[in-house]
Amino acid sequence: MSETLIRDIDRQQLVDVFVVESEETLASLEELLLRLEHAPEDQDILNEIFRGAHTLKGNASCLQFDELSGFAHVVEEMLERLRTGDLHVSPTRISQLLDAVDTLRDLSARSVAGGERSLLANQRALLAELSESALHSLSDGQQKSEHGAEKTSSERGTRSSRSLRVGIEKLDRMLDLTGEIAIARGHVRLLMSGDHGTEAIFDAIRELDRLSLDLQELVMNARLVPVGPALRRFHRVVRDVAATAGKRVSLVIEGDEVEVDTTVIEQLKDPITHMIRNSIDHGIERPEERTARGKAATATIRISASHESGGVVFRFADDGRGLDEVRIAGRARAMSIDVERLSREDILGLIFQPGFSTAHEVTEVSGRGIGMDVVRRNVELLRGTVSVASVAGTGTTIMIRLPLTVALIEGFGVAVGDETYIVPIDAIAECMELPAGTPPDARGVLNLRGEPLPFVRLGHLFDIPTTSPVRENVVVIHHQRGRAGLVVQELLGGSQSVMKPMGHLLRGVAGLAGSSILGNGRVALILDPHEIVRRAAEPPAA
Repeated sequence: MSETLIRDIDRQQLVDVFVVESEETLASLEELLLRLEHAPEDQDILNEIFRGAHTLKGNASCLQFDELSGFAHVVEEMLERLRTGDLHVSPTRISQLLDAVDTLRDLSARSVAGGERSLLANQRALLAELSESALHSLSDGQQKSEHGAEKTSSERGTRSSRSLRVGIEKLDRMLDLTGEIAIARGHVRLLMSGDHGTEAIFDAIRELDRLSLDLQELVMNARLVPVGPALRRFHRVVRDVAATAGKRVSLVIEGDEVEVDTTVIEQLKDPITHMIRNSIDHGIERPEERTARGKAATATIRISASHESGGVVFRFADDGRGLDEVRIAGRARAMSIDVERLSREDILGLIFQPGFSTAHEVTEVSGRGIGMDVVRRNVELLRGTVSVASVAGTGTTIMIRLPLTVALIEGFGVAVGDETYIVPIDAIAECMELPAGTPPDARGVLNLRGEPLPFVRLGHLFDIPTTSPVRENVVVIHHQRGRAGLVVQELLGGSQSVMKPMGHLLRGVAGLAGSSILGNGRVALILDPHEIVRRAAEPPAA
């Protein structure tokens, strides 16, 4: 191996460490700046911010990321003047420094990617402002500059991290288990090669299975992370969106020690952002309106997390005006939805429909009817459910229920032709034999104990070539939108499966949620209950 290649490998290792540390540092800086805004005299917070900026500058300089280190140096100079008291902490300067964090994040990502590193026009304008602030005092009443006002933190580009910190105790236990599994495998090979009884071999295999399950459970636990660090990032989103809307809003986070799968946290970022935007734009009143109603001028958004029934529940609540059921019903009628047949809960749930919006006009924050649909879609991709409750004049609460981990799924195998599919077992109400005489149509309606049950044949959904079986079965699937029957040829029973993401070719196919590897080595596709219910309810093609 050449010396140049060795140097390249060593540098890449340094860059990998830099990516993790810079993302943590920038997230910490953002959180500390928001705390400093509410406690401008706290010198300890200011010192911690300065140390973070200084560390980032030094790390960037070591890797010769000159544009990044140069920008960080100007930020550091402004922070030094704040530390010495030459400048005073004000909302204007906090806004500048938050914009600086966004610029540092963007420069960091572009430096690591090796692309264009020069400052953008708005970033050069910010650099000039920071340089001037480091030399001269700014009026505390000065408005926030326009280079950062048009975007909230949720819209600024960031580099997604796939790293995860794991406690050394968990890694030690994993290492112990891999050693025990190696010993157990050697024991099985020894038994198979010798003249040993069948029962002894089965005992050794059972011990190997136990160790493998222990290791699997430990790996699943290693993927669990506390929700606190991820939720605290939304303080910035609330601040920016409220400033754009001209409202005063504070964010309260409860249950930040609750642990969930890291994938859950990633998938919840967009839904929570959209809920914040929708709440501030539609639900929360302006300060003068709240005061007139006897409320505090500053509204409160509360995000809480808790473990319930083997899963995790997120509650998103605001103390605004609540949902306008009359306006929701009127908008539904305009979309040809028969609201007279809907319950109050169903009417409120219409806000999650694609394109549904009660806003009179489109604003920078919301009004296009796409935000809450993102909430429902992302939650369902995590095999969760979402519901909404509202009290007029008091506020709105959105509750999201999710499994603790999305890597494992308790599934029920079904077969059509030569293909095997897995249905999430928590979506199955019952299984039964298809009544004799049912027409061989792709879709139809069954009589289930006096209640209509729309059904769809699985073979029709995915165009699977089949022969007419002597017997067919119906898997009754329930979903918050209703029930439907899935007609299959064979029921294979329940098992625990490791859920894998879809490949590129199948990622856009409706009705599929993931894939798994069967014991025989074949791939089984995991079905999406929501899509099955929707497809079964579609009217037959003319």
